[in-house]
Amino acid sequence: CCLNINYLQSLLVSLCLLDNCWDVRYNKTICAIEGSSVDLPCTYTYPSGQTITQTLWSKTVDPSRTPKDLEYGDVVQYHGDNETDWTLRLKELRKSDSAKYSFSFKTQQMSYSGPFKVTLSVTDIQVMINPSVATEGESVWIYCKVSCIPKRNSTGFIFYKDNVHLPLLDKRWMDLKPVSSDDAGIYSCALLGLEHYRALAATLIVNYPPRSTTVKVSRSQKTVLGSSSVILTCDSDANPPVDKYIWYKRNGSAVSVLQGETKRYINSVVSLKDQYFCEAHNKIGAQNSTWDIVEDVTQSSLMISVLVVVAVLTTGTLLVFGYYILKRRHHRESQLRSESRENIYADPDEYVNLQEDTYTALLCDSILIYATGLCTLVEVWF
Repeated sequence: CCLNINYLQSLLVSLCLLDNCWDVRYNKTICAIEGSSVDLPCTYTYPSGQTITQTLWSKTVDPSRTPKDLEYGDVVQYHGDNETDWTLRLKELRKSDSAKYSFSFKTQQMSYSGPFKVTLSVTDIQVMINPSVATEGESVWIYCKVSCIPKRNSTGFIFYKDNVHLPLLDKRWMDLKPVSSDDAGIYSCALLGLEHYRALAATLIVNYPPRSTTVKVSRSQKTVLGSSSVILTCDSDANPPVDKYIWYKRNGSAVSVLQGETKRYINSVVSLKDQYFCEAHNKIGAQNSTWDIVEDVTQSSLMISVLVVVAVLTTGTLLVFGYYILKRRHHRESQLRSESRENIYADPDEYVNLQEDTYTALLCDSILIYATGLCTLVEVWF
């Protein structure tokens, strides 16, 4: 009769002495992060005198189906001496790689796969924010979720806010209690030692009522003399943004609401006795400004910048024009000196005319100092 092969293998295992037996050894469970690489170490032994003819790794996803043999490729690699060590390396892990893996080998006498399999769990990393939209003063919980932790990794977790590394935590959650507007931002997390594999980012939105509400006047003078038309702006920091403005005017002890003015800007004729303030609203709350009106330094600075540019351009134009006039005058003087040398013994009447020309040139030089425009007229006349 025939012996059952499984019975024979288990009998051989039970009779295994030292390493002179049929055996396959590996870790029973391994955890890895999605996108990373993982090694499934494997060592095996067999009786002396046997020769290895084949080694094989197989993957079992569904126990009711036949295991699938793994073929060598870009993401499936084997490392070892093919005699007692044959480690499986899986690269660019996906969740579909989660399965049971087994190793088997053949000799000239028999094949052996061992009674156990290694279980690989591939997990992704998720950052969870609860609630993701909060009001200032509430509590917010931020959690780094993984289904397993790799053995090579400690229990440390790293959290990031707007890509900035936050202080290291020995737990996988953060408590923001009470949450403030400074806590709003984009969060992510990773396992310590595996920082390259971060969770997909999640956003925390923190709502708060209007604050720092002020009224600004868009003119360079802070004090309005007589009556003047100005643009008043209601500035306020709020989240969600301000959706309604109410404007108030005070003249003496009388305070009135400016009907129909619900926008951020108003164009109004104000006098020295008038005072204005605004009330900013969003769905969280409201805030009033003070009676003080602040000068809009942005527009004042803009006006000063424009004036500086105009002054620079004007000065540059005058310098270029003056240089052109001086060059023409120098050319005229050189021409006159040349003519005077040629005509030094000429007719006396011509000599008198030459003196008049020289006098006129000197007069033009004096005029140029005080009025470049007049000198230009003289030059044109000549």
